[in-house]
Amino acid sequence: MTNAPPTASGDFKGALPPRTPWLAWFPPVVIHTTVGARDEHAAYIAAKSGDADAALVLVHDLGLESAVDQLREFADRGAISPILLPVTALEATGFNAIPDAFARLIGRRLDWRISSGEIVQTNRVGHTRARTFNRFVTPAAFTGAVESGGRYLLVDDHVGIGGTLANLKGHIETSGGAVIAMTTLTESRDGRQIALGVETRDMLWNQHGRDLENLWREQFGHGIDGLTNLEGAILCRELSLDAIRDRLAQAAIEARRRGLDPVFRAGEKGVVG
Repeated sequence: MTNAPPTASGDFKGALPPRTPWLAWFPPVVIHTTVGARDEHAAYIAAKSGDADAALVLVHDLGLESAVDQLREFADRGAISPILLPVTALEATGFNAIPDAFARLIGRRLDWRISSGEIVQTNRVGHTRARTFNRFVTPAAFTGAVESGGRYLLVDDHVGIGGTLANLKGHIETSGGAVIAMTTLTESRDGRQIALGVETRDMLWNQHGRDLENLWREQFGHGIDGLTNLEGAILCRELSLDAIRDRLAQAAIEARRRGLDPVFRAGEKGVVG
């Protein structure tokens, strides 16, 4: 492809979860512990299934003071302390109590305000251990009032390819707020590098170009600049746009079989879901 990449815009489609471009300064997600340490903790399963007391024990034991110190630096960059916003989501096993407990722990240590229950996820997506293309076609959507001019720091239990956090960022930033950073208890490999990097974006553009830009805007309501770095890297591995379209269509079929409502609708090319 020889065309120059398009400039980012806020032209989002319908009620699809909005995404906003990543600014060059956006920091890596602050991570507190490893997946292995989390999985071995006696309170993890109960916390993931909605036990608030177990979640408090888990984050108390695994939350790193050094990571909290990193978060403190974000407050020093602005006149107003960030608002901690935990991701509120319903998992297959029940309500995930970890993000809320995690935000409360950080809030106590840094004396920051918590937005609890004001902004919530509105759909069930079944992302836990799901494959990447299944995550693409069932994006998390959020609703709730955003404080105008508010500086938010997002809190979740885990960052994988980063789509849920990117969608929550999009909801906030298209509603008058700003996301300055993110923190999670754990990460999948390279998950902390959530912002789409210049090298990944250029590679993605050279590989698939405006055709992918158009497909993503038509189906998901945002362009390439809204992708996370891992999402972009995964799409770079596909040999053609038709291959991407087919994988999305197949993922949509699988999502419907699981009782989910995918946003992807196959067109003339690819598998018809």
